[in-house]
Amino acid sequence: MDGWTLENSRWRVRVAAQGAELCEWWDKTRRSNRLWQPQAGVWNSSATQLFPVVGRLVHNGLRHQGAFWSLPAHGFLRHQRFHLVEQSSVSLRLACEDSDDTRQIWPFRWRVTLCWTLAERGLEVSWQVENLDARRLPFALGWHPGFALPVASEPGWQVRFSAPVDGPFPTEERTLRLPPLPAQSTVFPLDNNAFAAGAVYFATPGGVEVNVRSPTGRVALRLHSPDTEWLALWGVPGADLLCIEPLTSTTDDPDFDGEVAFKRGMRWLAPGELYQQAVSVILAQDAEEIDG
Repeated sequence: MDGWTLENSRWRVRVAAQGAELCEWWDKTRRSNRLWQPQAGVWNSSATQLFPVVGRLVHNGLRHQGAFWSLPAHGFLRHQRFHLVEQSSVSLRLACEDSDDTRQIWPFRWRVTLCWTLAERGLEVSWQVENLDARRLPFALGWHPGFALPVASEPGWQVRFSAPVDGPFPTEERTLRLPPLPAQSTVFPLDNNAFAAGAVYFATPGGVEVNVRSPTGRVALRLHSPDTEWLALWGVPGADLLCIEPLTSTTDDPDFDGEVAFKRGMRWLAPGELYQQAVSVILAQDAEEIDG
């Protein structure tokens, strides 16, 4: 697999050219990969990029200005090759633009740029979407990283939010119907039934900070996403896998009519306009290290 490697005294990460997928996060102290590794029958990815849609499309595409455009779930960015813009030992900037192939299924001109920065305590990732078209660009953006955590083999793990969020909103057959009066929560237990029906969404206007705590109360992972309005959690019952997904949009409502103008969470960029977002992830061996 071709790609690029970043390394410091604590970590080694590898990003693939295909889809700019983070495919390795090696912890030199623990001598283990902290990122989920593809496994047939469970999840065959590690950390995918989602664009220009998020989640399932109930009509297998979207309608825009009288035309229907067939799109796969989560979009097509994860299947595109990225090229190198610049690299140092601890930072990496990659870009991908529209092509003849992408315009066959999404008729817009765009550029997505990703920047990875390796820090002492974790990883910072930023995205930039640029509208290269002469018309408005509709899009959704998300990141779908999976972390290797013993959430199935060690009962008692939980996700804690830094402030109350709307949710949890469980999905049904990969669709999401929001209740008129959502409940709020600050804790989500990762028990055996947490993802029995699939992903679980939370509304996070103004961003979110997520702490994943072990059964002993130690913070094993902290993810901060100040720019996204949605967060999805997902795993596979019986697997030591936890996906934490900062998103601008969600999977479709089961009654969605397919018009892109009404798709929940879609963003619009004027010609030449830029959109930016960032996520930071801290991994730790103990609470003192991550909270210090």
